[in-house]
Amino acid sequence: MPGFLPAVLFSPAGSQARPLVVATHGAGGTPEWACQQWRQLTRERSFVLCLRGKSMGGGGYYYPDHRALEAELKAAERAARAAEPRLLAGSGVYTGFSQGASMGSVMLPAHGARFPYLVLTEGFELWSVARAKSFKKSGGKRVLLACGTKQCETTAKQSVRWLEQGGVEARLEYASGAGHTPGGDVERALSRALPWLVRGDPAFALDAE
Repeated sequence: MPGFLPAVLFSPAGSQARPLVVATHGAGGTPEWACQQWRQLTRERSFVLCLRGKSMGGGGYYYPDHRALEAELKAAERAARAAEPRLLAGSGVYTGFSQGASMGSVMLPAHGARFPYLVLTEGFELWSVARAKSFKKSGGKRVLLACGTKQCETTAKQSVRWLEQGGVEARLEYASGAGHTPGGDVERALSRALPWLVRGDPAFALDAE
Protein backbone atom coordinates (compact mmCIF):
# COMPACT_ATOMS: atom_id res chain seq x y z
CA MET A 1 0.00 0.00 0.00
CA PRO A 2 2.19 2.89 -1.22
CA GLY A 3 1.74 5.93 1.00
CA PHE A 4 0.24 4.01 3.92
CA LEU A 5 1.43 1.85 6.77
CA PRO A 6 0.69 -1.88 6.35
CA ALA A 7 -2.83 -3.09 7.00
CA VAL A 8 -3.63 -6.52 8.48
CA LEU A 9 -5.65 -9.12 6.54
CA PHE A 10 -7.09 -12.30 7.99
CA SER A 11 -8.01 -14.97 5.42
CA PRO A 12 -10.52 -17.69 6.38
CA ALA A 13 -9.73 -21.32 5.77
CA GLY A 14 -11.00 -23.22 2.75
CA SER A 15 -11.50 -22.41 -0.92
CA GLN A 16 -14.98 -20.85 -0.74
CA ALA A 17 -15.50 -17.24 -1.72
CA ARG A 18 -16.20 -15.17 1.38
CA PRO A 19 -17.28 -11.58 2.16
CA LEU A 20 -15.06 -8.81 3.49
CA VAL A 21 -15.22 -7.16 6.90
CA VAL A 22 -13.18 -3.96 7.26
CA ALA A 23 -12.34 -3.05 10.87
CA THR A 24 -11.10 0.34 12.06
CA HIS A 25 -9.92 1.25 15.54
CA GLY A 26 -10.01 4.31 17.78
CA ALA A 27 -7.18 6.77 18.46
CA GLY A 28 -4.35 4.85 20.08
CA GLY A 29 -5.64 1.49 18.88
CA THR A 30 -4.04 -1.13 16.66
CA PRO A 31 -5.23 -3.14 13.65
CA GLU A 32 -3.99 -6.35 15.25
CA TRP A 33 -6.44 -5.99 18.14
CA ALA A 34 -9.31 -5.06 15.80
CA CYS A 35 -8.62 -8.07 13.59
CA GLN A 36 -8.52 -10.43 16.54
CA GLN A 37 -11.88 -9.18 17.77
CA TRP A 38 -13.59 -9.42 14.39
CA ARG A 39 -12.11 -12.81 13.59
CA GLN A 40 -13.92 -14.02 16.71
CA LEU A 41 -17.15 -12.13 16.06
CA THR A 42 -17.40 -13.51 12.52
CA ARG A 43 -16.32 -16.99 13.66
CA GLU A 44 -13.44 -16.83 11.17
CA ARG A 45 -15.86 -17.17 8.25
CA SER A 46 -15.05 -13.83 6.62
CA PHE A 47 -12.00 -11.99 5.41
CA VAL A 48 -11.12 -9.31 7.96
CA LEU A 49 -9.13 -6.30 6.76
CA CYS A 50 -7.89 -3.94 9.48
CA LEU A 51 -6.58 -0.46 8.71
CA ARG A 52 -3.60 0.93 10.62
CA GLY A 53 -3.68 4.69 10.10
CA LYS A 54 -0.73 6.84 11.22
CA SER A 55 1.55 6.25 14.17
CA MET A 56 0.99 8.17 17.40
CA GLY A 57 4.23 6.80 18.85
CA GLY A 58 4.26 4.28 21.65
CA GLY A 59 2.62 1.57 19.56
CA GLY A 60 -0.77 3.23 18.93
CA TYR A 61 -2.27 4.58 15.70
CA TYR A 62 -4.90 7.11 14.59
CA TYR A 63 -6.72 8.35 11.49
CA PRO A 64 -6.09 12.07 10.76
CA ASP A 65 -9.56 12.74 9.29
CA HIS A 66 -12.32 11.07 7.29
CA ARG A 67 -10.65 11.83 3.95
CA ALA A 68 -7.44 10.12 5.03
CA LEU A 69 -9.45 7.17 6.32
CA GLU A 70 -11.35 6.91 3.03
CA ALA A 71 -8.13 6.98 1.01
CA GLU A 72 -6.59 4.26 3.19
CA LEU A 73 -9.75 2.15 2.94
CA LYS A 74 -9.69 2.29 -0.85
CA ALA A 75 -5.98 1.45 -1.03
CA ALA A 76 -6.28 -1.42 1.44
CA GLU A 77 -9.30 -2.90 -0.29
CA ARG A 78 -7.55 -2.79 -3.67
CA ALA A 79 -4.51 -4.53 -2.19
CA ALA A 80 -6.64 -7.16 -0.46
CA ARG A 81 -8.62 -7.98 -3.59
CA ALA A 82 -5.44 -8.23 -5.63
CA ALA A 83 -4.02 -10.68 -3.09
CA GLU A 84 -7.19 -12.71 -2.44
CA PRO A 85 -9.32 -13.77 -5.44
CA ARG A 86 -11.83 -15.41 -3.05
CA LEU A 87 -13.06 -12.02 -1.84
CA LEU A 88 -16.68 -11.48 -2.81
CA ALA A 89 -17.80 -8.19 -4.32
CA GLY A 90 -20.48 -6.40 -2.32
CA SER A 91 -21.86 -7.86 0.92
CA GLY A 92 -19.11 -5.99 2.76
CA VAL A 93 -19.27 -4.96 6.40
CA TYR A 94 -17.52 -1.84 7.64
CA THR A 95 -17.01 -1.70 11.37
CA GLY A 96 -15.47 1.15 13.30
CA PHE A 97 -14.77 1.99 16.93
CA SER A 98 -14.57 5.59 18.18
CA GLN A 99 -12.58 7.45 15.47
CA GLY A 100 -13.30 4.68 13.01
CA ALA A 101 -17.03 4.98 13.72
CA SER A 102 -17.28 8.78 13.75
CA MET A 103 -15.19 9.31 10.62
CA GLY A 104 -16.78 6.32 8.93
CA SER A 105 -20.22 7.87 9.38
CA VAL A 106 -19.07 10.83 7.28
CA MET A 107 -17.39 9.01 4.40
CA LEU A 108 -19.36 5.75 4.10
CA PRO A 109 -22.67 7.00 2.64
CA ALA A 110 -21.02 7.03 -0.81
CA HIS A 111 -19.84 3.42 -0.49
CA GLY A 112 -23.03 1.47 0.18
CA ALA A 113 -22.55 -0.78 -2.85
CA ARG A 114 -19.30 -2.16 -1.40
CA PHE A 115 -20.25 -1.90 2.27
CA PRO A 116 -24.03 -2.21 2.65
CA TYR A 117 -23.70 -3.13 6.35
CA LEU A 118 -22.20 -0.81 8.96
CA VAL A 119 -21.28 -1.44 12.59
CA LEU A 120 -20.47 1.81 14.39
CA THR A 121 -19.33 1.41 17.99
CA GLU A 122 -18.94 4.33 20.39
CA GLY A 123 -19.04 6.90 17.61
CA PHE A 124 -20.26 10.45 18.19
CA GLU A 125 -21.09 11.65 14.68
CA LEU A 126 -24.81 12.36 14.28
CA TRP A 127 -26.39 10.99 11.11
CA SER A 128 -28.83 13.12 9.13
CA VAL A 129 -31.76 12.16 6.91
CA ALA A 130 -29.84 13.42 3.88
CA ARG A 131 -26.80 11.29 4.74
CA ALA A 132 -29.03 8.26 5.32
CA LYS A 133 -30.71 8.75 1.94
CA SER A 134 -27.29 8.99 0.30
CA PHE A 135 -26.22 5.72 1.92
CA LYS A 136 -29.41 3.98 0.80
CA LYS A 137 -29.09 5.34 -2.75
CA SER A 138 -25.55 4.00 -3.03
CA GLY A 139 -26.66 0.52 -1.92
CA GLY A 140 -26.61 0.73 1.87
CA LYS A 141 -28.94 -1.61 3.78
CA ARG A 142 -28.47 -1.66 7.57
CA VAL A 143 -26.61 0.21 10.29
CA LEU A 144 -25.90 -1.23 13.73
CA LEU A 145 -24.95 1.31 16.39
CA ALA A 146 -23.37 0.07 19.63
CA CYS A 147 -22.67 2.12 22.73
CA GLY A 148 -21.25 1.71 26.19
CA THR A 149 -21.52 5.35 27.27
CA LYS A 150 -24.52 7.64 27.74
CA GLN A 151 -23.03 10.26 25.40
CA CYS A 152 -22.86 7.73 22.59
CA GLU A 153 -26.36 6.42 23.32
CA THR A 154 -27.88 9.91 23.17
CA THR A 155 -26.37 10.56 19.74
CA ALA A 156 -27.13 7.05 18.50
CA LYS A 157 -30.82 7.25 19.42
CA GLN A 158 -31.22 10.34 17.23
CA SER A 159 -29.12 8.77 14.47
CA VAL A 160 -31.42 5.73 14.42
CA ARG A 161 -34.42 8.02 13.88
CA TRP A 162 -32.74 9.87 11.02
CA LEU A 163 -31.48 6.67 9.42
CA GLU A 164 -34.95 5.14 9.47
CA GLN A 165 -36.47 8.31 8.07
CA GLY A 166 -33.91 8.09 5.27
CA GLY A 167 -35.02 4.54 4.46
CA VAL A 168 -32.15 2.65 6.15
CA GLU A 169 -32.78 -0.07 8.70
CA ALA A 170 -31.03 0.82 11.94
CA ARG A 171 -30.61 -0.66 15.40
CA LEU A 172 -29.04 0.51 18.65
CA GLU A 173 -27.39 -1.79 21.17
CA TYR A 174 -26.62 -0.01 24.47
CA ALA A 175 -24.56 -1.76 27.13
CA SER A 176 -25.20 0.68 29.97
CA GLY A 177 -22.14 1.32 32.11
CA ALA A 178 -19.74 -0.59 29.86
CA GLY A 179 -17.77 2.55 29.05
CA HIS A 180 -15.91 3.72 25.96
CA THR A 181 -14.79 0.32 24.74
CA PRO A 182 -15.47 -2.15 21.91
CA GLY A 183 -15.06 -5.08 24.29
CA GLY A 184 -16.85 -6.58 27.27
CA ASP A 185 -20.62 -6.10 27.35
CA VAL A 186 -20.46 -3.98 24.19
CA GLU A 187 -18.84 -6.83 22.27
CA ARG A 188 -21.39 -9.30 23.61
CA ALA A 189 -24.22 -7.02 22.45
CA LEU A 190 -22.63 -6.80 19.01
CA SER A 191 -22.35 -10.56 18.80
CA ARG A 192 -26.07 -10.96 19.50
CA ALA A 193 -27.00 -8.33 16.92
CA LEU A 194 -24.82 -9.40 13.99
CA PRO A 195 -27.34 -11.94 12.63
CA TRP A 196 -29.83 -9.06 12.33
CA LEU A 197 -27.28 -6.97 10.44
CA VAL A 198 -26.63 -9.53 7.68
CA ARG A 199 -29.91 -11.43 7.72
CA GLY A 200 -31.01 -12.74 4.36
CA ASP A 201 -27.59 -12.26 2.77
CA PRO A 202 -26.35 -15.63 1.44
CA ALA A 203 -22.74 -14.46 1.67
CA PHE A 204 -22.91 -14.79 5.45
CA ALA A 205 -23.48 -17.90 7.53
CA LEU A 206 -23.87 -16.04 10.82
CA ASP A 207 -27.64 -16.48 10.85
CA ALA A 208 -27.48 -20.19 9.99
CA GLU A 209 -26.85 -21.36 13.54
